[in-house]
Amino acid sequence: MMKRIFICASLGVLLLAGCAETQYRESKIRVQHRNWDDEMVEKVARRQVEPDMTGDMVRAAIGLPDKISRQGDVEEWGYAVMVGDYQPRQKFVYFVFFKNGRVARTGGDINELKTLSWYR
Repeated sequence: MMKRIFICASLGVLLLAGCAETQYRESKIRVQHRNWDDEMVEKVARRQVEPDMTGDMVRAAIGLPDKISRQGDVEEWGYAVMVGDYQPRQKFVYFVFFKNGRVARTGGDINELKTLSWYR
């Protein structure tokens, strides 16, 4: 019984901590980007990247990319995590593709980025 109470309490604390961080991020983003509407501020605070976002929005949501490349009129931002113990190396796990300065699509798994190198 005590184990269940402890688990429930721990989950509650984690949930509240996540909410507090998102609220803090929202207020910080509102101050830095006064021209963004409420919906965009909320998406960026939750670290969401969606089509039609600008580079500024993506940077505010998930940070600076580890690699930027261009092929024709498409710019690709790559986000990496470090893997390996003996000889750590970068593993690219998430990609944002821009066309005409706006997000056209994304690729990879943003959840890997969140769990391994969330704060940039």
